[in-house]
Amino acid sequence: MQLGLPLVSDEPAPRLVRHQRARRYILRVLDDGSVRVTVPRWGSKREALQFLEANRAWVAEQRLRRAHRPRPAVLDDPSLRRRAARELPPELRALAVAHGIHVTRVSVRNQRSRWGSCSRQGGITLNWRLVLVPDFVREYVMLHELMHRREMNHSPRFWRHVAAVCPRFVEARRWLRTEGQQLF
Repeated sequence: MQLGLPLVSDEPAPRLVRHQRARRYILRVLDDGSVRVTVPRWGSKREALQFLEANRAWVAEQRLRRAHRPRPAVLDDPSLRRRAARELPPELRALAVAHGIHVTRVSVRNQRSRWGSCSRQGGITLNWRLVLVPDFVREYVMLHELMHRREMNHSPRFWRHVAAVCPRFVEARRWLRTEGQQLF
């Protein structure tokens, strides 16, 4: 549900979106430079605006970075999405079999901020952009989601599972944080 706010400056009003499963306030600067604040179910408009105000410098930095960052033409190529839909599910299923993990469904989507996700029912969703990352990074994301079939959280036990099946996971996570953001 979107919460309305009056305009208080020349900037467009931030979009406040209440999300029932959000555990914290989340701030996003969208492609057009507008700001979206995700509000947890227990949150308030006042706290959301305070959170935004406390992070004004970050918002300005993100807007500046977006304005100076050219969008790679490759991201607009529809053949990459078709390739991802064709290649990623069999690759994930092969890893699942190799590790003795049951997966009910594999889908490939255009996720805006996630590389993958795993549902409690055993469905795994992968971001189509995984066809653009190095092989060891793609394997890490897939193994990360598969390990959620064993542990549905990011506890120390979960990370032990990941480390056991993916020795380069630290390097892959670093790559996603530094290089991967350019693909969104």
